[in-house]
Amino acid sequence: MEPAFYEQIYHLQQDHWWYRSRQRFLDVLLREIPREGTVLDAGCGPGSMVHYFARYGAVIGLDRYLPALQMCRRHFSGPLLQGDCTDLPFADGSFALVAACEVLYHRAITDVGATVGEFARVLQPGGHLLLVDSAYMGCSSGHDLVAHGARRFTRGELVAVMESAGLEVVHTTYAYALLLPLVWLLRRGKALLGIKGAPAGELQGTWGPLNSLVTLWFTREAALAGRIGLPFGLSVQLLGRKPAGRNA
Repeated sequence: MEPAFYEQIYHLQQDHWWYRSRQRFLDVLLREIPREGTVLDAGCGPGSMVHYFARYGAVIGLDRYLPALQMCRRHFSGPLLQGDCTDLPFADGSFALVAACEVLYHRAITDVGATVGEFARVLQPGGHLLLVDSAYMGCSSGHDLVAHGARRFTRGELVAVMESAGLEVVHTTYAYALLLPLVWLLRRGKALLGIKGAPAGELQGTWGPLNSLVTLWFTREAALAGRIGLPFGLSVQLLGRKPAGRNA
């Protein structure tokens, strides 16, 4: 990501509806997994989710970008490592949960399948992999350039990648269904008019009452996503499990 975008995330991550709503979606996705063991926040960035994942075990944050880890250190006292998700510096079977939020999307990932294979390698038998990523190439925009995004995914594409890594798919859903048509129209309109995105992307602060209202809406949407899975949305989210008999 561009440095200005990391700064933007750092300042918004506590209160912005996007991050608050993401936690509601993950609450239902992760509701039945054990809350013990060691958790890897792969591609943790400035640490928008490290405290959330601490609910599920002892968290280790990893990111390839040192300034992002320095921002994370301002509010997180746990272990942080500089490293690459394509070549994780951990032994086989090290983690009960590996979480990768907007990691496969990034241009630094040159082989999505191999990266998910690395996530699977460091999972304990019976451990879980959480993938959260951006949906639909048709929603690409200048925002993706700022965020160094190289690709977006459908649910079917991520299911296929997860299964190719030898993992069982536990639950899948899209998220932020309300936003999908709005964002698609906004981004296509900007593209047609030749309007470029702001240096820090589209993630901006939101007026307090509106921020709370949007968060409430997505809390309701998250409950539905957890029961039956939403058929479309701006984000795609999967939970997989490593078979208990598989050691590597």
